Amino acid sequence: MKTIGRLGSYVVALATVATLTVVLLSQREVFTIANVTMFFLLGAVLVAVTRGTGPAFVAALASFVCINFFFLQPYYSLLVADPREVLDLIVFVVVGAIAGQLGANVRQQAEDARQQAHEHDILYRLTRAFNQITIREEVLQALAQAVREDFGAAQTEVMPDTPTSAASLPSATTHYLLLQSGDTVYATLRAAFPEPLPSPRIRLLMACAAQAGMALQRIDLNERARRSLQFEEADRLKTALLHAVSHDLRTPITIIKTSASNLRQFGDTLPADEQAEIAITIETEADQLDRLVGNLLDMSRLKAGALRLSIAFNSLEEVAGDVAARMWQIHKQERIHLNFPDNVPLVAFDYGLLLQALTNLVDNALRYEPEGSQVELRGGVRGDEAFLEVVNHGETISDEVKQHMMEPFYRGKEGRIGLGMPIAKGIIEAHKGELRVLDTPGSGATFVLALPFAKESVIEAQSLGRG
Repeated sequence: MKTIGRLGSYVVALATVATLTVVLLSQREVFTIANVTMFFLLGAVLVAVTRGTGPAFVAALASFVCINFFFLQPYYSLLVADPREVLDLIVFVVVGAIAGQLGANVRQQAEDARQQAHEHDILYRLTRAFNQITIREEVLQALAQAVREDFGAAQTEVMPDTPTSAASLPSATTHYLLLQSGDTVYATLRAAFPEPLPSPRIRLLMACAAQAGMALQRIDLNERARRSLQFEEADRLKTALLHAVSHDLRTPITIIKTSASNLRQFGDTLPADEQAEIAITIETEADQLDRLVGNLLDMSRLKAGALRLSIAFNSLEEVAGDVAARMWQIHKQERIHLNFPDNVPLVAFDYGLLLQALTNLVDNALRYEPEGSQVELRGGVRGDEAFLEVVNHGETISDEVKQHMMEPFYRGKEGRIGLGMPIAKGIIEAHKGELRVLDTPGSGATFVLALPFAKESVIEAQSLGRG
């Protein structure tokens, strides 16, 4: 194909000279010999710019012959009547060759500039794609796609390591690209091409492989940093767990053991009301121990990223009602007031997890709710978020406590570690929501449990309800 293209350039050069000859021959009596040579010189320059040096030189020689044969007397002969015109022809050939070379250089420079711009565009697009990728396999896929689309590879294959077998040695049409950074080789890309690549394309191919190697190194370093942070967080969690075991777990265990020992030793001599009080103490501390152990396990799952959501369309009012019923069973009095507008739309969330989060918030709010008043639960939709508010009317929380009360193992004024709030926060954030703490007008704290909400979900929930 390239040979046919080169022959076509020479044919175009000769055709250009022939066309100029025919046109100028009809006006031979009008134009001077200087005019004629200028036209032929222009043709040689145009051939040089569009076709290159070789065709331009052929056009200059053909122009020399045509000028001598058709435009210098005696006509239709290579003889020259005036010797001075021989010098004109020689100068024409030299000037035509120089102009042709200059034109060819300009053409080559323009071609090189286009090629460099194309190469820079490929590298830019590939680098931009690599910068947005955080997964190793996607880097390899992006590189393989670029090699196929931009370089015309017939086949690409990602190999795990450096090729070592004799069958894997590079050839004129097959290249093995080491995706490495420094001394680390992350993978090898085998690329097969229909025909050998020119040297500039090979250099560009190697540059693309180098960019892929740096992208793989960045992903590897990010992964190592993430694992390091996980190890640090796990170590911090382990330390906090040990502190919790040393104090918050041992306290109810000690009370349970002491109470059980008293019942065993003095049960027959104690009045019935004191025996019942000891039994209630054992039951209360066992419940506290059960909640603490459950919270520790939940916090461990949250920190380990093992929380799995079962999303479905549910009613916020129904969740609040279940929490109110549970609090009635515990306290044997109405401590919760529900306040929901009519026709609150269904919201997508994990019912069990949201029930746990709201229970933790309500339990915390009731601990500081004054006697004779009720914690208010109200909900609805504002804009693009659904909300549940737990309104407490006790003491207003200071800004310093607000900053730390959502942190795991934060000890409140009672000296107990706080896990209910961090667990609720983790559950809400797993739903892509947010847990906020505001001041209740007058006195107290309002916990706002906000979930993402889209109007499209209302239509979808209604269609599910009809189904």
